[in-house]
Amino acid sequence: MTDYSTSIDIAAPPDVVFAHLVTAEGMLAWMGQHAELQPAPGGAFAVDINGSPIRGRYLEVDPPHRVVVSWGVAGSDDHPPGSSRVEFTLTATGTGTRLDLVHSGLPPSRAPLHAEGWKHFLARLATAARTSQDHREGTAAR
Repeated sequence: MTDYSTSIDIAAPPDVVFAHLVTAEGMLAWMGQHAELQPAPGGAFAVDINGSPIRGRYLEVDPPHRVVVSWGVAGSDDHPPGSSRVEFTLTATGTGTRLDLVHSGLPPSRAPLHAEGWKHFLARLATAARTSQDHREGTAAR
């Protein structure tokens, strides 16, 4: 099995980024076309991403610092639901949030695809969280 890790700085506070990991509306803003989320340990994590039904469970939910989910693809022989683990760790910075991601237990044949996917989707998360923060600040200013 293979592990992948990366980090990204996001111009939004941890609570805004966290909401994008635990709410269907937030998740769909950056990844997936359908999401059913139960953000509590043991709760369902189901997101359909570009035709791939990602299925797993929330393993840890520590607002607004950490989210850990099991991860896999429904119907897959080499990467079935819950067979890998994704850890999102959020750390406040002076300008927003540093998100550290570790995806562990990936089948070696799927690691390159996931590395590209995470790069793409984390950039989208940064944009979605920043947009949410801008909207929140605009609403608060009224």
